[in-house]
Amino acid sequence: MNKLRYILLFCSIASFGQNILSFSNDQYSGINGAIFSPTTPYFNPNKWDVNIVSEDVMFRNNYGYISDKSVLGLLKGDIKTANHRRGIRGDSESNVLDFYTDHFVSYYVENDVMGPSFSFKQKIKDQTFRLGFFTRLRTQSSVKDFDNYMRYANQEIIEPKEYAFQPVKVNLMNWGEIGLNLSTNLYTTNTQELIVGANLKYLIGLDGAVINSKNQIKLEADTISNPGRVDIYASNYNIDASYATNYDFDGEKYSLKSRGNGFALDLGIALVNRRLNDELYDFKLSANIMDIGYVNFKGENHQLYNPSQRVQIQNNPTFDNTDFESISQYMKLLSNEVYGDENESLKGNKFTIGLPTSLNINMSKKIRDNHYWNVNWIQRTPIFENSLKRINVLQTSYAIQKDGFAIAPSVSLYDYENITFGGYIRIGPLILGSDNALPFVFKQKKLNAGSFYFGIKLYPFWDSEAKRRNREPCYCD
Repeated sequence: MNKLRYILLFCSIASFGQNILSFSNDQYSGINGAIFSPTTPYFNPNKWDVNIVSEDVMFRNNYGYISDKSVLGLLKGDIKTANHRRGIRGDSESNVLDFYTDHFVSYYVENDVMGPSFSFKQKIKDQTFRLGFFTRLRTQSSVKDFDNYMRYANQEIIEPKEYAFQPVKVNLMNWGEIGLNLSTNLYTTNTQELIVGANLKYLIGLDGAVINSKNQIKLEADTISNPGRVDIYASNYNIDASYATNYDFDGEKYSLKSRGNGFALDLGIALVNRRLNDELYDFKLSANIMDIGYVNFKGENHQLYNPSQRVQIQNNPTFDNTDFESISQYMKLLSNEVYGDENESLKGNKFTIGLPTSLNINMSKKIRDNHYWNVNWIQRTPIFENSLKRINVLQTSYAIQKDGFAIAPSVSLYDYENITFGGYIRIGPLILGSDNALPFVFKQKKLNAGSFYFGIKLYPFWDSEAKRRNREPCYCD
């Protein structure tokens, strides 16, 4: 159980990222904004747009926290793990890794690194097209309402004699994307445009796992066989577990190669109102459905179901006296405990994980020159087998945007529960920001969330708004 506790904590507070949502409203976000709406690159006034690299580091969970700490403060100072018997607790001492006592906990992990990418604008027979190419590396995992049985061990309280561990499903995926972006105007007047866009993505599955506990597992604590120690047994389990990984356990290194593949599609439409001869819009409303697709993996599928067999999961000599060498080895040990045969649990070698499909709505209104009020709403809508589940976000921001500079404070509501404050600043090729900035700089009584975004972009053949206006046709009477 201790191993399980630290695995969950690692996943919970691990860094993860997403291209910052508030920056996606910047008219110079270009190809970076395509991951929220395929129509976004169309609104970049510059003909060319190049992303060198961008990443957002972020974490959110309600399982563990560090007391009286900021994210920057983690770079210095020793962190102690809570020990209630010795009086080391997060609620009474600083720099302590401690744990929440809620019955159910959740975490969300996402990493979205955009590598070399670009887009450019081209007119063909008086119709404007925007074509782009992007590369991404993504990681995502999430758990909603995970039964926090570890809260007893975390508080050093003896586990109850009987406990019903609630069903849960956990999935994670690490994958790469190579994408094409295309957007164009279907309908255009001097003051109005209807824009459509799409991303076609080839998916490269790197690592994936799905754990589906279908039954209410009965856990029993027994102190009779080992006085002073608690043996924990599990029964009534029915667990499907599938995984594929590029980690080489023998060589202790990660080998980057495909363990699966698939395709995905993003679709978007935007209605735009402009003032006469104004290259920047006055009002924009867009609707998008993102990440329609899945990855087919080749790995291992296991089933652990034997109603007549009770399995010891804590203080079991088989596990305690065996060095952990690989996931395959661990599954064979479990299979032997459940069936008396180390190969019985293996049922196949193919499984599918769906992308985190979401509905994205965006509204942007010009308040005055270079000033915009923006609203974003992202709602997860998983549609495929074993789909990853994106976090829900409702956000508003106020942006001041110019050619070489932009700044935008934002307020976000995550999963309709957690309010965060952040924003971004763009200075030439550099973008810095966070959609949850306060924990990064200011000490939090319980640090369990935070984010930081950076990006480096170039605009080849950069020119001024005045030069662009001179090249546009004049719609004069």
